[in-house]
Amino acid sequence: MGGPIPSVDGFTSGVALLRGLIAGLLIAALQIAGGHASFEYQRTSLHGSELLATAVPVFLLPLALAWGWTWASDRWSGRSRQPLLLFTLGLVLSASSGFALEYLLFPPAAGASAGALIDHVALGVLFVVPVVAFAALLYWEYASGKVHASFGTLALGYLSGLLLALVLPTLAMGAVAGTAAGHSWQNPRARGAVSLLVVLLMLVAVFELPMAVAASASLPALP
Repeated sequence: MGGPIPSVDGFTSGVALLRGLIAGLLIAALQIAGGHASFEYQRTSLHGSELLATAVPVFLLPLALAWGWTWASDRWSGRSRQPLLLFTLGLVLSASSGFALEYLLFPPAAGASAGALIDHVALGVLFVVPVVAFAALLYWEYASGKVHASFGTLALGYLSGLLLALVLPTLAMGAVAGTAAGHSWQNPRARGAVSLLVVLLMLVAVFELPMAVAASASLPALP
């Protein structure tokens, strides 16, 4: 007789891996486009820059984590551990590839090298993995019911993300992503508002707040 027939759960949980891969590849592609794309129409022109390329994963990675984790938790309620792991694995593998793909597609004038490629692969992993790990820690607290999405806990999670931006931006991304995922999981009707809040918080945490601190530090001391 033949082998066992694959279960529906095994097949559908594989969809989680595919969704993670697609989401991560979309982030990587937009990151590369943000750094190199050029658009001109009449008097309007838009050119890629390092800042725009950095902004893509800063905004989209927390959103992808919040959307993907709540989707997997809803889709496989009570048995979502494997789909969550598969989605996260796919997202990490593909999202972290953006730095290496950019290096291969737009190599320096001196040409690409294996050592530099390894450095770009490591850079992508070091950028994505801390975000995912910190976000997963926070989300697990909400998903397990240990922490409830009350005003106090949500404010602590979101505001701590702003403060962590002064230490390490990836920690800020993880704090906001994990809090947003837990918020969306416990309050499904608020998911649209949560997504908008994530965008606003990441704008302040990663770009506006550090610039404000740097500007204040450059002010002359009071007599």
